[in-house]
Amino acid sequence: MELYKLTLASILSRKTFAIFAILLIALPFVLPLMTPWESKPSLLEPARAQMAWTMLWTSAIGWLLFQGATIGDRWASHGILEYFKTLGISRWRQLSQLWLSCFTVFGGMVLITFIISTFTAMPGDHLEARHWVITNFQYTLLFFLVVAPLLALSIALGTRFNGAAAYAVTIALALYGLFGVGYLEVFLADNSNPVLNLLYLVSPHYHLADLTSRLVFKLGAIEWVELGRISAYLGGLALVTVGASFQFYREGK
Repeated sequence: MELYKLTLASILSRKTFAIFAILLIALPFVLPLMTPWESKPSLLEPARAQMAWTMLWTSAIGWLLFQGATIGDRWASHGILEYFKTLGISRWRQLSQLWLSCFTVFGGMVLITFIISTFTAMPGDHLEARHWVITNFQYTLLFFLVVAPLLALSIALGTRFNGAAAYAVTIALALYGLFGVGYLEVFLADNSNPVLNLLYLVSPHYHLADLTSRLVFKLGAIEWVELGRISAYLGGLALVTVGASFQFYREGK
């Protein structure tokens, strides 16, 4: 695990994650108070949960994927990965250790978000509170199924191309899956273009992992059968993404 330790030490020494961590902790408590919440105090807690999860998505796109892309680029360019290759560390183990080093730090952000959303925004009603906790667990699972493979892809692309290109490709894929697919779906409602329909079918539907609206409007937890279908789809997509990441990964440039 020497590559993991080296990469983790590099991330901690740069301290860029601290900016996102501070915002992640502060904004869910500060920004909702800037709204006219006094007219309806019950909206304060859902707004806090919404801000917490929005900041986590922002941190994933703005810091995690960028961190993965730059680390992959830096270590490949400086010959670090070639050195570990000579020690018998396979490509798969290298990619896993680089991924784990990034997610070790980001995992703390996920935990912070879960605590804020679950315990500082929980409804007072017992039944609503039960659904609230379950929904946050479901949200965490689906979030992981989206972000984890994208991180692997950003690292792998960073080792093959430069960090900027790797980050641009990964962030474009993430934003398209979260938002672009929704616009495409609206367009297809009045258009039967077979090419666009095929594009919609093969697109990554990452928006299925965004349960923010269920928290804001207190819609309750997803039915377990539906959750199984969504998890199976996102899990299959994750396997494809990880497989592609392994193919893109290389030790030197």
